[in-house]
Amino acid sequence: MKKSVLFGALAALGLLVGGTSAQAQVTTISNGATYRLTHYGVVADASATAFGVPAGSPLCLDVDRNLTTAGALLGQWGENANDGQQFVFESQTDGSYKLRHKGTVQYVQTVGLSKAVNTRIEQNVLVTTNDDAQRWFITDPNSNGRYKFTLKNSANAQGISQVLEVGFASAAPGAQVNLFDDNGFEPAQRWTLTRTALATKNAAGEVLWLQAYPNPAGRGQALRLRVEAQRPGAAAIEVIDALGRPVYRQNTSLVTGGNPIDLNNASLASGLYLVRMTQGDFVQQTRFVQE
Repeated sequence: MKKSVLFGALAALGLLVGGTSAQAQVTTISNGATYRLTHYGVVADASATAFGVPAGSPLCLDVDRNLTTAGALLGQWGENANDGQQFVFESQTDGSYKLRHKGTVQYVQTVGLSKAVNTRIEQNVLVTTNDDAQRWFITDPNSNGRYKFTLKNSANAQGISQVLEVGFASAAPGAQVNLFDDNGFEPAQRWTLTRTALATKNAAGEVLWLQAYPNPAGRGQALRLRVEAQRPGAAAIEVIDALGRPVYRQNTSLVTGGNPIDLNNASLASGLYLVRMTQGDFVQQTRFVQE
């Protein structure tokens, strides 16, 4: 058990929650929705009661100390309301998903982009090429709500893929999460998913949070927005050039939580742009470069 994970939990004591009234168990996965991953079939032992995790608590995939920095490791910790236990699922064209730490620009990946057995899991910035180490195939092998997360193209010489695992099905809060051979052992390699129906504040503390990617956007590269909203409803998007002229407008409808949005940037000349989103009285904006 890592002390950094234990002591990081002290900052979250005021955020510990005992119920999931704002959540619903998952039967299908929705692109852009926010989920909590709970270690299936295992609850906390008594080793972290002094740090605010009572024995018997659910154990969830957790970013160490809710850090927003690249390289922060992931482990398991008692369920709480931190964004460090909430991940936005972003679907990819191959059927896999990228998992983004809510309210940040950090994605769940293997350390060093490795596919080797026992590799630790961390968060890091978005990778757009050779990004298998950020792509997870999410399946429910027995149709029982116990999900397996398989790393893309991770099969070893014996043809066995690598999956997200809590080593030895540990019940210790702070136990590390890593890759391991897919062996079907559910208490170590299965997760239940709970969708967060009502958003908590993102790491920036904003009601409306916005990011454009890739940034810069290469010629011919599609531009997308990541939007996190704490309330649903209509919103307007406006792209403004360096001279302050509006060059593109788009209306959209936001759901509570994560919203991946495609922008039509094919007609944009090279340069610096401001993208502004307005939802009622709330305005958020960010800059991006079109190459």
